[in-house]
Amino acid sequence: MISKYYEIEKLKNKINYFLFYGENEGQKQDVIQANFAKFTKENTYKYTEKDIIENKQVFFENIYSKSFFENEKLILISDVTDKILNLIEEIIGSNINDVVIILIAKRLDKKSKLRNYFEKEKIVLIVPFYEDTPQALLSIAKKILFENKINLSSENINLIIERSQGDRINLKNELQKIINLSQNNKKLELEDILKLTNL
Repeated sequence: MISKYYEIEKLKNKINYFLFYGENEGQKQDVIQANFAKFTKENTYKYTEKDIIENKQVFFENIYSKSFFENEKLILISDVTDKILNLIEEIIGSNINDVVIILIAKRLDKKSKLRNYFEKEKIVLIVPFYEDTPQALLSIAKKILFENKINLSSENINLIIERSQGDRINLKNELQKIINLSQNNKKLELEDILKLTNL
């Protein structure tokens, strides 16, 4: 089933299998943090597709074993391709209720078997993540600056966005540098921004 990232909130309690694909890695991270925050570090497991294919036994043991202290597990699998489809179908077929699996892929073309499976099946969810627009990055920057009570001119904000090269992860890193510097109660000038931000 195809969905938009902002619809995950109302669907996440009904679905345990997600496929996030596209170029916007920062937005994928934000969506996972916003919607799956109930999972702690202790019950979140991270793999790459390569790890799983090379050692299926360990992966299956983790999925099927239940700890006395864990209610649910969150399993994040990055760099996925069509190679993982059979394994995911096997897991879905075993009807595990206490595991949430999020597959994270870069681009998946329309011919992708994995993408087609997630688009057609009703018990799984596929969410595309497109590159951020300059307006989306501006909105993110303004929100972070407002939350940290930092006042920057539009010129400075635009410079930071330009230097982040359309990537929200870069943008947040650059803004974090500015937040750190502004804790000295120093008024930030254009020169400071130029020195701080990476090209």
